[in-house]
Amino acid sequence: MKKKLLVTTAISTIALSSLAVAETKITGSMDISLSSRSASGTGAASDRGFGRESQLNVANSGDLNNGMGYAAGFSLEFDGSKTGDSTSNENVYLDFMPADGTTLSLSVDHGLHTDSSAVPRVSAPANSIIFSGESYTQGADLDGHIKESFGAFVAQKFDGGTIQARFVPTKDDAGGDNDNITSSDAGSAYDVNFQGNLGIEGLKLNLQYAKADKAANSDDTSVRDAKGKAASFGYNFGQFAVGAAKIDRELGTATTAENNTTEYGATFAASDTLSVGINYAETEVDNGSNDEEIMMLQVAYNLGPVGVAVSYADIENLGGSANTDEEVGSIRFSTKF
Repeated sequence: MKKKLLVTTAISTIALSSLAVAETKITGSMDISLSSRSASGTGAASDRGFGRESQLNVANSGDLNNGMGYAAGFSLEFDGSKTGDSTSNENVYLDFMPADGTTLSLSVDHGLHTDSSAVPRVSAPANSIIFSGESYTQGADLDGHIKESFGAFVAQKFDGGTIQARFVPTKDDAGGDNDNITSSDAGSAYDVNFQGNLGIEGLKLNLQYAKADKAANSDDTSVRDAKGKAASFGYNFGQFAVGAAKIDRELGTATTAENNTTEYGATFAASDTLSVGINYAETEVDNGSNDEEIMMLQVAYNLGPVGVAVSYADIENLGGSANTDEEVGSIRFSTKF
């Protein structure tokens, strides 16, 4: 008992000494939106409603006793539709920094990922404004983001940007508890990301590739490997910013083999507090009878601690279905603390 007590005391002393050189931060954010949809040709009734997303972040960083840097943290996200374990699958990570600019990470929903774009916009992308059913995606993410599966990545930062490679042993597995691990019917997956400006002031460049291995019982790779690749850029010159993206996805299910999206965007900062933007995306849907087209207009106003954004999206041939059209309007309030 005495030996056990001494060991416990030693462990506690080590833990306390580590805390002395670490820094813990707690931050959060909240978004509240009111949206309305007018649908035609789908059989779906027009509707409206509130949406919400709130997130609490806990982050710790410091130095290990060997001089190596580390960072750790997790987030709790409370969306209107999230319940149970899904609230805790946000930004869970343990990072090690063995050298300047190098990060080795064990994580889920952390680091660079393929659900991103360099195309300028003043608020949320179209697939966050539209209620559901669109084929448009703003990055090379597959049917289910690889970033939302637990795995490991290595990232290297240099003067012109950051390059990162991630591997997950089982896609769609966000991790169980240590006494009762979970798994999924999916195979392994990986993605590679670059984000930076290549040393060119005003440029923003995203390059992405993602692949998930075929798995017979998987919901999204039951027939073939799933692959996604995307290239997007944005360029800011004063009050104006313009950009474009090309996204190609080979999906792993029988019903939809391939979606190819082209997107353009432009924003104008009218003042320090007011910005307007326009985005257009066209997606060629492999099993659709028509190309899906989305035109989105946005106006955002900065009230200091609270941001307000009004969005309007006009969608033709939703999901590639002919004469399946929607109009969606949304107002979103955002704050961070």
